[in-house]
Amino acid sequence: MKCRLVFLFSILFSISAFAQHEIREKLYSRILRDTVYYHVMVPENRDTAERLPVLYAMKYGMIDGPYIASQLRYFRSAGYPVLNMLVVTVVADMDRIGFVYNTGLLTAPGLQFLDCLKNEIFADVQRKYNASDFRAYVGHSYAASYANYIFQHEPDMFNGYILLAPEKAGMDAALDEKAIRNNRETFYYAAVGEFDMERRHAYAKENCNKLTAFNKGRFFIKYDSIPRGDHSNILTMAIQPGLEFISQRYDPHADIDPGKNAWEGFLRVAARVETAYGIRVEKNYRWYSRFAQLAIQQKDSVSLVKLLDYFNSDKLKGYDTRNFGDYCVQLGLLKRAEQYYRSTIQKTLAIKEREGWEAFTLIDCYRALAVNIEKNDHEKAWEYLQKALQYGGKNVDIYFLVGTYAVDNAYNVQKGVEYLLQYLRLRKDIIDDIHWSYEKIYTKLGKGYYLLKDAVNARLYLQKSLVINPENREAKELLVKL
Repeated sequence: MKCRLVFLFSILFSISAFAQHEIREKLYSRILRDTVYYHVMVPENRDTAERLPVLYAMKYGMIDGPYIASQLRYFRSAGYPVLNMLVVTVVADMDRIGFVYNTGLLTAPGLQFLDCLKNEIFADVQRKYNASDFRAYVGHSYAASYANYIFQHEPDMFNGYILLAPEKAGMDAALDEKAIRNNRETFYYAAVGEFDMERRHAYAKENCNKLTAFNKGRFFIKYDSIPRGDHSNILTMAIQPGLEFISQRYDPHADIDPGKNAWEGFLRVAARVETAYGIRVEKNYRWYSRFAQLAIQQKDSVSLVKLLDYFNSDKLKGYDTRNFGDYCVQLGLLKRAEQYYRSTIQKTLAIKEREGWEAFTLIDCYRALAVNIEKNDHEKAWEYLQKALQYGGKNVDIYFLVGTYAVDNAYNVQKGVEYLLQYLRLRKDIIDDIHWSYEKIYTKLGKGYYLLKDAVNARLYLQKSLVINPENREAKELLVKL
């Protein structure tokens, strides 16, 4: 139903979006004999028991940690297939970074700082924030060229690179086959704005072409020219494709073996995710729905049960376990579906601070118990529908649904007609696109009055329905009977 779909999208956006806060960290580096500062953006609702990949950056050029984190939050809330990541920006000026354009090498202080980054900052972040072994790097201009040095000389430091407008460096900076020492899957994304200098385009292309030439299946490589991009806006324009590129092995829709059943397919994808990112897949709608729907398509109830058992968690919302019940109904697992509906009702009624989705979920569960579980017992079904009607103030469509049940099952038809008339009155002041059409309302009222042997009102509403849609078969057939 349109109303439920619209509400589902709205709650997915609101609940998957997460507030973030910046933590300012410092550590005394024995390597540098100085204090080093770094800032961490943490997803506020993260599960601290689950490890998170880290996106590192130097606080240089257009790089801004809070902005990157807010974009990451938005992409995830909008359903983009991107990793949930910590964002760490290290405070370091050009002297401390020590990258020399002319040679493409590091100064002595730069080598010390790289040693500090690799052996002290990484360890500090991992210890304090339960970071996974997957580390990515995002850099702009000078800081992007610096990353090419790291990729070449310290290939184990990062698994992913988002390099924005890297500047041409000296001959010693040119990538060669030594970079193939990295035996892990590595993502290399280089983007330059359409209106940026040609030398930057040429340098990014050159590096991507070289990597492609000696790639042996471990590198994922992409060069992008960003439309309307320039040297200043490249972060804004390229952060989305960059994050999607380094997250590509985390997509639940990618590389599913068609020869596997849904459960085996999930295990294969979960293993891929753990290998690439050092994390387990998230127990959320985007992941469970993909494989549950696959099990339903394959009519594989065994896989569906295994999947739902795997994804079930105390941290799921009521609408998630409601979905579990709906999936079970589609494969005829009615006992299990009933358990999910009842547990959802119990958990939802216990919530003291409501978020807005609760009434919709309760209506769905009570109605599902009526029309799916008690479909052969009208008396019990009607009791559940009356419970659903308690929440009509939040979702007026329940009046149409209960009225339709009564009319279609010839049970309590008089009450059913009253509910349909009530819906018709309420229907005047709500948006047409997401609620039941007047054609359907008139048809059901016509049918209700037909069952009540009220030919005048039956004819009135059936004719109204045919004015909207002259091809309405049900209305035409009922008029013939009249």
